[in-house]
Amino acid sequence: MTLRGIWQLKKIAMRNLMRHKVKTLLTSLAIMVSVAVFIFLNSWLGGMQIQSRRNIVNYEMGAAKLQTSMYFEKKDEMPSYETFTDWEIYRQALYNEGYVSAPRYVFSSIISSATASTPVMIHGVDPVLEAETMRYTGYMDFGRWIEDGSSEIVLGHITAEKLRVGIPTRPYRQELEELIRQITNNPADAAFVRSLYEIGPTVLDVFSPEIVHVEGNERMILLRDASRADLDRYWELVAATNRNVVQINAMIDIKAVPENISVRRWVNDLMPFVRNEDRALVEAAYVENVQNASYRLVETDPHRLNLVLDAMLRAEFPWAVRQISQHMSVVVVGVINSPAPLNNTSAYLPLDILQDERGMMLQGAVTELIIRESGAPHTRLPGASESAAVISAALERGLRAMGYNLPDNMGVFTWDQYMEDYLAYESLQLGAPQIISSLLFLLSFLGIANTILMAIMERTKETGMMRALGMTDRQMIMTYMLEAGFIGFIGSILGIILGAVINYPVVEYGMDFSAMADTLSGGIGFRTTGIFRSVWNIPLMIGSGIVATLIASCAAFLPTRKAVKMAITDSLRFE
Repeated sequence: MTLRGIWQLKKIAMRNLMRHKVKTLLTSLAIMVSVAVFIFLNSWLGGMQIQSRRNIVNYEMGAAKLQTSMYFEKKDEMPSYETFTDWEIYRQALYNEGYVSAPRYVFSSIISSATASTPVMIHGVDPVLEAETMRYTGYMDFGRWIEDGSSEIVLGHITAEKLRVGIPTRPYRQELEELIRQITNNPADAAFVRSLYEIGPTVLDVFSPEIVHVEGNERMILLRDASRADLDRYWELVAATNRNVVQINAMIDIKAVPENISVRRWVNDLMPFVRNEDRALVEAAYVENVQNASYRLVETDPHRLNLVLDAMLRAEFPWAVRQISQHMSVVVVGVINSPAPLNNTSAYLPLDILQDERGMMLQGAVTELIIRESGAPHTRLPGASESAAVISAALERGLRAMGYNLPDNMGVFTWDQYMEDYLAYESLQLGAPQIISSLLFLLSFLGIANTILMAIMERTKETGMMRALGMTDRQMIMTYMLEAGFIGFIGSILGIILGAVINYPVVEYGMDFSAMADTLSGGIGFRTTGIFRSVWNIPLMIGSGIVATLIASCAAFLPTRKAVKMAITDSLRFE
């Protein structure tokens, strides 16, 4: 068929559309809604994906971490004994190559207040370097960020609520009145604190559980528009009492090669689990003491002792790690409410107070050095310049310039290596809604195909007349497919416009899911809380319009083919 012939058929198809305006409009509107919903859902899900990944990089762990290889292998266990020293040298080498970094010592602990206790992941950080590298330090709800040399701690807002420290945001009236009695000494201060609260609504929004008010003990809500000056004054009143003093109860893991190992442990717990390539090393480090039924350590070379220790840790030999209980008293000086859920359930204290016997006896050791390219915009996810290979090469280059080498047991591990399990979970989270939206998209077109089928059947007599006047079956099929394609094209254009209109406010202002996040203790599956923003996915928008047009056009093929198979005389008699 020539282009001229197709052009003539296009004219017939357009005339048919104008002759059947109502059906054309209704079918186009159905396609419009399908395309718009598909665009909105996928753009919104894409926005949540991008925002979650940005939060991981900007608020949780940076683009990469410098750690011991053994720590990365056991990262799910948080092996706090896998530390390294001289982090200042590594940081300077990275700085010289265009990267910023900050040291951390990460460990788990039980934090107890006067009224509650909860398990918490604690980060010992350098306050200045952490603020230069990560963005969460700017999200202080109350109080201030930590300072070097002080026995103080900053809590995530969920942890603070669990421990009932700091400023309560949703207390019951009787709880609030008790707090007022504890922190105020005059009626003016008491009235000031009461003025910062209002009785909470029965339902905050569609995602919040219904609040049942008991007369005299209603749920009170801290005013969202309270000024920073008022909140600072309120915090000072609270801080003047012992409400913000908490106790940290932690177990310090210290790794060391055992001096003596009983024969039973050697035979049952160690050697069966040592790798074949490590067996000779471990066996050479000990001699059997028949008299004491044990194996005694004889190796003295520090380097070989470290290799023996690594072999034991890989074999998960429990007696290569000993635990010491440690207790610390610190003061809560601030509360963080970050866009990333992990920050809101964690705690942060100065790294320098962990160094001696009063802390974690680190003696300058850290578990990780978080890394980000200097000047990297927070909207950009790490690219090639922040890959493990590039950062490792830059670090080794910087160390060589300073006269050092990177130890063999150290490595750079990127955020996506660390978050491999989460990214797999994220794919499942995104996959289900996308499949559902795609199925709805296709189901709507089945309805549209039925509409086109009915339209073609109603015009069977007209089809027979056109065939009697000389139109071939191929031309008839092409005419109806062009007609359906035009309907799909009109609906797709309208759908893209409607989808863009619906998507715009979600891109600009987002949708607030903070109530749902609070109800679910800080998260709804994605690594973000509060406001979710959509994204502009131009290829998806254009692609959905093209697919919708093609599906609509193809939907006309089978019913038209059935119609042209009917004899012309039967078509002309069809009622």
